[in-house]
Amino acid sequence: QLEVLEGRHVTERRKMRHSVLILSPSVLLLLLDVLPSSHAFLPSSLSGSALFAPSRLSSSCSTAGARKSWSSSRNLALRMESPVEEAKAWTAAGMSVEEFFERSVGSWRSLRSSHNIAFAQLEEVNSDIDITQVAADDSEFLDICKTYNFEPEKACSSIRMSWEGSSDWDENEVIKGSTVLVLYKDEERKGKLLRSVGYTETIPAVGEWTMQEDGTFVLHTFYDRAAAEERIWFATPDLRMRCSIIKTQHGKGVLTASLSTEVRDKSK
Repeated sequence: QLEVLEGRHVTERRKMRHSVLILSPSVLLLLLDVLPSSHAFLPSSLSGSALFAPSRLSSSCSTAGARKSWSSSRNLALRMESPVEEAKAWTAAGMSVEEFFERSVGSWRSLRSSHNIAFAQLEEVNSDIDITQVAADDSEFLDICKTYNFEPEKACSSIRMSWEGSSDWDENEVIKGSTVLVLYKDEERKGKLLRSVGYTETIPAVGEWTMQEDGTFVLHTFYDRAAAEERIWFATPDLRMRCSIIKTQHGKGVLTASLSTEVRDKSK
């Protein structure tokens, strides 16, 4: 019985040895390439065997070919596993007032929907708006600064806004005008805005502006008979939104409320 057991043990060891010998040479070479020290785990009878000699391998299983194939496969696997960077959505959050005015320069197609609460009527106005930079020696710019005793050289930014459009109340009437806006800072995100022509009344006006963290430009302007609150922001680099509310002089009642969408006209 002891001899039989020893015979089986020897037979099993031979089978194990045989199973190692029939492994593909290219697989063993790949294993050695990944774990350079893996030969230490092979039996001494295999580690020095002529099985690993290049002369015993065919051209398709050569050492260089196997290692090159493994390197290419490994690089491909790394590229496939690398996370794909998602394109970040554009946002106006954190926009400075200088950037806001710079982005506003250009030609715009505007559609304004206005609700006249006092008369319970709706109005739609289509217009073309052109916004350009104003030079430091522009006469209108100098006049508005002089009117309100502001030093021109301290102006943060200045633009001219011109518009022309029509209303569905009277399609034959042409609505057109122009105004110069001059920006001054009291603090980093708030200050004064001078207008040569007001939004509600066609007279020069001074408003107080704030630049919110989400990129919304908020303007409050007080006139002799009314007060205006405007909120303007960029939904995208080529789409501006404007929400305006006209209140009574002391702000206790709302006269009109409007929403404008302004799309950049790239054809000009």
